[in-house]
Parts: sequence; structure tokens; C-alpha cells
Amino acid sequence: MTNYIVVKGTSGIGNRVFAVATGILYAQLSGRQLVVDWRDGSYSNSGTNLFFRYFDCPVAQSVEVLPATDSIYPTHWQNKLNRSLGSVINESGLSCYKDLSFDVSRLDYTETIIVLSAYTHKIGFMRPLFTGSASRFASMNNLEILQLVLQSNLSLKEDIRLQVEEFKREYFADYMIGVHIRYSDMKVPLSEVESSLASIIRSVKSKHPNYKIFVATDSQEVLSSFKQKFPVIISTNKWFSASGKRLHQNPEECEDLIQNGIEALVDLDLLAACDELLFASRSSFGLLSSMLMDKPQAIRHDIDTQKPLIKRVQLKLKNLAKKLKIGG
Repeated sequence: MTNYIVVKGTSGIGNRVFAVATGILYAQLSGRQLVVDWRDGSYSNSGTNLFFRYFDCPVAQSVEVLPATDSIYPTHWQNKLNRSLGSVINESGLSCYKDLSFDVSRLDYTETIIVLSAYTHKIGFMRPLFTGSASRFASMNNLEILQLVLQSNLSLKEDIRLQVEEFKREYFADYMIGVHIRYSDMKVPLSEVESSLASIIRSVKSKHPNYKIFVATDSQEVLSSFKQKFPVIISTNKWFSASGKRLHQNPEECEDLIQNGIEALVDLDLLAACDELLFASRSSFGLLSSMLMDKPQAIRHDIDTQKPLIKRVQLKLKNLAKKLKIGG
């Protein structure tokens, strides 16, 4: 009899991919069949499972394989597996993801179906499982494990990959500096991005005078500003919110949610194809793009880790307060 782990999609592309990576590793360690469910409507209004429109993942199957059963953990998901995480949270009054997710540090669940609900990876919580045949993971840090899992099991659909390759052939230079700027709902300090980028350019231009800068951002205003200040910037042609809201989970403004996801994935892969990348790891999208860089000499510049320790702690507390809705 087959047992299953279902990974529910939530939030943006980066969040979702990190959750899937957790599911892939847990499925390998537990012997369960991985099922990915991205029918929540963030990238489609039709109820389509968009994970399989965007990715090839040989170890994952879609929800159609799930049996009809009440043997589900957490029990909040009984008779609700076809629902989105957000709708179940709203209906149940639960305030935490953990109430709708199993504990990834355990392998002893007897239920046929266990559900993972997470907005980021849970690799750190899985460390008690890294024994015996899985002991090779014990000496690796979380990001190394994620990188290994994703690069071994996940790839873009061919049509999306071809869009990436076409853009690279037409616009990329011999040396590329990638910049990711999340600004709509998670404002990265632009002055820090500008000063860091200027520093990178000073170190690059003597060796690579024909360099270019690829910028991926969720703000058309930020993109226009950077193009005025750094004339060698290139970017993809994509949809922006006229009101300045975030690009994902914005069905009120975005007319083609599926294309919105494809545009995000193209940007993600182009960032990962650069020789150097400037990003802020507070953004799952920026962090994911840095992990997917596969050039041996790739250089990563994380604005958040460049801050003094006290500022990093203050930033984490500020972001935590936002999630918990503490303060004004």
C-alpha cells in the first residue's frame, strides 16, 4: 500500500519551491510518494495544478493519485484536501501553519496521507532524521542540502527553459551581474542596493569592460530608476502592477496569472545564470535564485548578511512582527 506526502502551495514562487524541496527530501527519507498541490489560485483561476505546468519533477505526482480516505494527518484536512491552505485557515480560525502540517522531524506517521503546509523550507527541523543512510546530509548546511535536492530533482518545463535561453542569446554579455530587488511588499533599501552594485561594478569593469546588468524586480518605478543610473541594465518584458502591489497573488489586477508565474520563473533562471548576483535573502525568490547559480566561479552578494549583526537581528524581529501583526 502506498503512503503519500502532500505539499500544499502557498505564497510566491520562492516559498513554494522551498516547501517542495522539503517534501522531496522527506519523501526520500520516508518512502512516501510525493504529491504537489498548487491548485490554490495564486497563479491560476481555473483550479489547475500549476506545479506541473511550470516544472518537470520525476519524483512528484499530482493529486489525482490520492486515494479516497479519512486516514489523513493533520485531521483538519479530512474531506478538505481539494481546498487551498488559505481557505482552510480562514474557515478553521487557525492562525499557524503548523496546525495544518505534520512534524517533519518524525517518520512514524501511520496515516495514509500526511500534509505539509509551509511558506519556506523545513530542512533544519529534519536534522534528527539525518542518520544511517541519510547521514551524508548531517555535515551539510541547510542551503547546501536545498541546492542538492533542487538541482537533482527539479527543472523548468522546456518551453520556459527555451524562453530563458533565447533571452540569454539575444541580450546577455560575456559577463553578467544579476540584481534582484523585491520592493512592492518587502522593501529592500534602494540606497544599499545602489551602493553595493556600484562597488561590484568597480571591481568588474576593468576585467570585463563589456559587462551587463540584469535586473529582476517587482517595481516598474525601481526598474526605471536603475536604468537611468546604470545604463547597461537589461530586463525582461513582463507585467507590472499599476498600483505598485506585489506581482504574485494579485488576481484583481493581473489578467493572466499563469503567464505571471512563467515570467517570474524566467527572471529566476536568468538571475541564476549570472556570474555575480546581488540579492537580499529576506526574499525567498532572491535566495532561491542565488542557490540555483551553478557556475563554478559564481559570486553571491547578500545585502542582508552584509549588515552588522545588530541590524540583522532588528530586521528579523521586524519581519517577524509583520507576520504576527504586532504593532501598527
